[in-house]
Amino acid sequence: MGSVDYAFEVAYESQIENLMLCVVQLILSGGWYQEAEQRMRSRISDQLSVDGLDNLLQGIPTEEAELFKHDLKILKLV
Repeated sequence: MGSVDYAFEVAYESQIENLMLCVVQLILSGGWYQEAEQRMRSRISDQLSVDGLDNLLQGIPTEEAELFKHDLKILKLV
């Protein structure tokens, strides 16, 4: 997971892209690394509370935004 994080560290500029990357990393971790999972969940929750999900999703096509919201619900992040 560290190499994925390093490889994409500065690849994305927008907050929603970085949030989506963190969600993908959380899913890919598969719960194998409890400390990493907690860190990613915390990072995601912090960003959602600071920026607000609806604000982050502005400019994202409705279908993609709804799918992302669904993913967040499955992961119990919203």
